[in-house]
Amino acid sequence: MGDIIRKKRNGRFIGFYIRWVDVDGTRRQRASHQPTLALAKKMLVEIEAKVARGQAGLEVAKPQTPALTVSALCMRWLEECGGPQIKDLTRYRSTAQTALRRVLPLIGNVQASSLKLVDLERLRNQLCTRYRSNTVRAALRPLGTCLSWAVRVGLLAQSPQKGLELPRRESSLEYLTLDEARRLLSLAEERARTTDRAVDWSRAVAIAIALRQGLRRGEIFGLRWQDIDLASGRMSVMRSYRQTPKSGLVRHLPLHSALIPLLTDWQSRCPKTPERLVCPVQTKQGFGMSGRRVAHGLPKLLRDAACQPLTRGFHALRHTFASQFIMQGGNILTLQKLLGHADLRMTLIYSHLAPDFLSHELERLRY
Repeated sequence: MGDIIRKKRNGRFIGFYIRWVDVDGTRRQRASHQPTLALAKKMLVEIEAKVARGQAGLEVAKPQTPALTVSALCMRWLEECGGPQIKDLTRYRSTAQTALRRVLPLIGNVQASSLKLVDLERLRNQLCTRYRSNTVRAALRPLGTCLSWAVRVGLLAQSPQKGLELPRRESSLEYLTLDEARRLLSLAEERARTTDRAVDWSRAVAIAIALRQGLRRGEIFGLRWQDIDLASGRMSVMRSYRQTPKSGLVRHLPLHSALIPLLTDWQSRCPKTPERLVCPVQTKQGFGMSGRRVAHGLPKLLRDAACQPLTRGFHALRHTFASQFIMQGGNILTLQKLLGHADLRMTLIYSHLAPDFLSHELERLRY
């Protein structure tokens, strides 16, 4: 004989629960989801009648997982993905597609519902034989995001990538020596003043901002004259190209004293652009915003200045700023603020460049 239970939580009534013995002899209990006691009793009678006929009292429907391959699931995710954390959705999708091109030929035909952790471990191992660790991590990142999204929207019960061990991240600290940085700055400015061409001036200013302020590439080429106050010697980093900075936060920095005369001379020569860019680049249509892949003549200038080649271009100049700042006694917390790092752990990759950093800090302790 079944019964009705009035359930309460924290002293408040939450509903009628029904309890009965099923056809297999198992004692079961379920929420009735009925608004009144009479309806809950009616439901219990119907369940007991089914049990008496030898049928299960209450069938629990199992959710049906759509038959999607991993490739189809990824394509659907790319079409529907979005959110406030993504600043440039078009670029985000393009980057994800590029990464997935390394993954889908190896696993795309597998049914998403049957994908297991062991399949992803095999995939990771295959990728590790072809690519460097950071590339493998970048290739697996959008796949993991896709699988988490599939769980969130109910296409998968759980993500098989949970618990997948990724290869160790490789830190690239490519930077110029102090003499190389000096030669590059000197040659860039000399050419700008000798030729008096806007292209050479813009390049020299961009290099000087990278080496003396440590800005990211997008922050340099997104910088506007309204973000610079030459009179007070201040700079506001408000954009990365046309988007917000990587951290999402505006930062206000003092201008390096060596930059002020260079920027003062350049301001009157700088080609006028709709956004009043400080470092516009020349295109077929005239001067405007730099593209993300444009080298801006840096590789040739590095060769002419007898500097080592830099595979990461302007980002390596940012590394040079940070590395030289630390090696010349700069404070790691100050560097974090200058670079705009949201997490101090990102800045600590430079700490090993200061041989006396830990010993000097330890000597602060006195008894």
